[in-house]
Amino acid sequence: MAKWSALETPAHEASARDGGKAPGYGSEDFPGCESFHLPESALEHYEGRLEFWDGRTGTAWKVSEPTSTCHEGPSRRLVQMAERVAMLRGSRIACFGASDLVRHDAAGRRRWLMQADEVLYLHPDRVRLGPAIDVDVDPLPDVALEVDHSTDVRRRKLEIYQESGFPEIWVLVPWGSSRRTPGLAIHARREQGYAEAPESRALPGWKAEEIFRALTEDPLSAGAMRALERVALAMGAREGTRPEDDPTARSVSLKAEARGYERGQEEARAASVRAVLRARGIEAALDSSEDRELIGALPAEVLVAAALACTGEADFRRRAREQIPGE
Repeated sequence: MAKWSALETPAHEASARDGGKAPGYGSEDFPGCESFHLPESALEHYEGRLEFWDGRTGTAWKVSEPTSTCHEGPSRRLVQMAERVAMLRGSRIACFGASDLVRHDAAGRRRWLMQADEVLYLHPDRVRLGPAIDVDVDPLPDVALEVDHSTDVRRRKLEIYQESGFPEIWVLVPWGSSRRTPGLAIHARREQGYAEAPESRALPGWKAEEIFRALTEDPLSAGAMRALERVALAMGAREGTRPEDDPTARSVSLKAEARGYERGQEEARAASVRAVLRARGIEAALDSSEDRELIGALPAEVLVAAALACTGEADFRRRAREQIPGE
């Protein structure tokens, strides 16, 4: 990642790096949070969640309200959605949770530490991660998620993300119980800073309203799943990968085929499909005469792709039938 020049760096950051006195951070910068003194010597031993920590003053901010499903639920859902995208795209995606993001001053001391609610890397094999993400040295996440249930990232955190060069920030106001209108805003980096975008750059074609549904609907609707499937398969086509290239899907498929080999290729395909569905939390017997006929009419890779993309047993049958010539 390129370093910031003096012209590109905001005044308070540039002054801090030059050893001058920079304006600090105040309570108005982190609404919905309470501040407390936390010296750097105690920072490593602090086990709670931090919204932000200012190394100049040793002041930390944490969310005032207790952790709730309104705040944690969407972050966990993003992990699930990333796993589904990875299986359909055919290559791994990694989420690292409430990761520490840190910037150092010119003397190597921690200037500040900030926590995102979730960070996502589309190509984790290219990333070398340590105990914290150094925003001036380490590869930055493709997406950082902030859940604004009782806080407001737009007040100051978004500016800090911009100063640090993060390519894309998703700001989610989850449900009607939130203090602002529910929705998801995608802040994509441009030359002049962030601009709100209608769809993701990191996951091209995934619209803001579709991401909002995927992170908040329970149960996930067929429409939200179709949107996720569309984006994942398009990413795979662009990168030259297929669902069978995903290590998890491939392992499950091969083990199922091995177990079913003695009963013939048709039962092996059925076992493969059941194993993939079971790995996704979908139980299906697939032992009716209609199911056997359906499975016998299609190759294993088509059946596995349908099993990876479906929302349930009935949806698997529908997707599989659509692949039969003449249906």
